Amino acid sequence: MMLPENIHKSTKHVGKYEEAIIQSLVTYFELNGYEVTPHSSLNIAWGSILSDIDILLVKDYQLVCVEVKSHRDNLAKAPKQIDRIKDYVDYAYIATDKPITNLDVPDVGLIYVQRDKVKIVKKAKKFSNKPRLNSIATLKKKCIVSFFGDYTRFLMISNKYELAVKVNLEGKCTRDCLKEIVTCGELCDIDCPIIEREKELFLEVSNT
Repeated sequence: MMLPENIHKSTKHVGKYEEAIIQSLVTYFELNGYEVTPHSSLNIAWGSILSDIDILLVKDYQLVCVEVKSHRDNLAKAPKQIDRIKDYVDYAYIATDKPITNLDVPDVGLIYVQRDKVKIVKKAKKFSNKPRLNSIATLKKKCIVSFFGDYTRFLMISNKYELAVKVNLEGKCTRDCLKEIVTCGELCDIDCPIIEREKELFLEVSNT
């Protein structure tokens, strides 16, 4: 289960223009029943590069990211930033205080923020449940090897990418599993309850 209190905090510096937008969004989403974590980072191997997220939202087992761009930012960068993290979340939004009415980015929603007013200009669509290989490969090695059961044997394999390829080819990792791993507080030793649940689901599907 995703627990907001376990989500890692980002070390990214937040500009004063983005901070005002973030605070308006935090209030808006909390009033709409979301558990909100601003300034977040995913639990992955290269988190400081790939996963500095302005806001992560949790509600009804859905994970939503919000990328914030002020009127002083280059909005064109946002789609690429979202593409890097979309395999870890169910939905994604770009929020800005620029008065735009459309953003041609498939499946990604658009939010317009004007002072304390928040308007959903375009609703986000749910991403596919099959994550890409490169997203699986960003997991920490201990998370990837846990898919195989024999932890100590696979831990000796130095090429983490080969392990990710194997996980991907065997279809052992879905978005639901991935999003739990990247919001994990790492309160584990060797056995991972998240991956154990995923294995059970995989076996059920394989036997039908």
